[in-house]
Amino acid sequence: MPLRKFSRFHICLGLVLLFSCGQKSTKEIFIGNLDELVVGELILKKDSLTKNIEVKQTINHQGIEYIVSLADRERTIQYYSILTGDKVKEIKLPDDGPNSFKGYIGFLLAEGFDSLTIINWNGWFYEYHQEQRTKAERIDHQLEFPNSFYSSMLYGKRKNFAKDSESLYQILVSPLITPSSNFTGKTKAFDKIEEWIISFDSKEDKTTLKNLVFPLGYKLEFVNDHLSYPPIVEFVDNKNYVLFPYSDSIFVMSDFKISDKKKLMTGADFNFTGSEKIVRGEYGYVELKKEASSHLDFLYDKYRNIFLRISKINESGAGETTRERTKHHLLSIYDSDLNLLSEYKFEYGPGTKLENYFIASDGFYLNKPENASEDEYGFFRIDLSKVRK
Repeated sequence: MPLRKFSRFHICLGLVLLFSCGQKSTKEIFIGNLDELVVGELILKKDSLTKNIEVKQTINHQGIEYIVSLADRERTIQYYSILTGDKVKEIKLPDDGPNSFKGYIGFLLAEGFDSLTIINWNGWFYEYHQEQRTKAERIDHQLEFPNSFYSSMLYGKRKNFAKDSESLYQILVSPLITPSSNFTGKTKAFDKIEEWIISFDSKEDKTTLKNLVFPLGYKLEFVNDHLSYPPIVEFVDNKNYVLFPYSDSIFVMSDFKISDKKKLMTGADFNFTGSEKIVRGEYGYVELKKEASSHLDFLYDKYRNIFLRISKINESGAGETTRERTKHHLLSIYDSDLNLLSEYKFEYGPGTKLENYFIASDGFYLNKPENASEDEYGFFRIDLSKVRK
């Protein structure tokens, strides 16, 4: 593996988290180009009123797979056939009356075509069945940060909302992005954010808070970096797999107690140097530094019993911002025991970005960098059965 600069945090972490038995050495890790696995495409047919495609999940309805997408954050939900790309259903939530939805859609879960569970940016919990509202409840999350729901939805495309059982939901929040005014220092605010998970029972209207664990030294090193959290949490078989954007360590938690931890193997030389503030005129925002790495998502593929980690390695080009540069990414594929199988590089050029992806029974789908017209939205289909092991 190429040499890189190590902070005290990286040295300590390397001593604490040892490679598990059976892992490949860095010389044996295969890194290919993702183009090798592309076997087809999916073209969604957009109409002129569709402002946006934001894939939230896939569902299986009567043996056919569909994408559930937000056409806008206010109240429009669309269903597209993965087989044909056709839009087969659209739901527009009313803004008044007994079935009204208020605010902006944040978290969304669909079950078939008939049932929707939604949390808005202000923490209101809604349930709909056959487009009739059956529940509207403010979740009393007991946090001192009023913007935690909004912050969780604003940063990243991670799946922060999961259903544990018939009425029990798990919600990942990020309280620190805009700390409450009664906190004067960021360090003091950061100490509060170990309570990442809200567990909400919709039948009992009962809310409890659950803690997650930081990698060793993570808070100390990245306390001021707003892109260093929230963590990526994938819920599989009553276990939470927890990965932070700037760390290769992964925690496996059962009932919110650590049952396993390890460092995920990779052949890439990740450079966790964090984000920077960009100011354009009167506006300012935060984005990763040109040379900086970050893990973007961690997904379980139930069809092939493997895990996928999507990472950003760095950027290249002379552009001043991320939009104007080429983004270099890595897809790392792990078996069910989190042993590395192989890795594949891919990139998005200036003016394009990775923004939508999903897992289906016939493969893994990534959005195309460009589309032929405004009437379509395309995906590449990746055949994961061809992954080198």
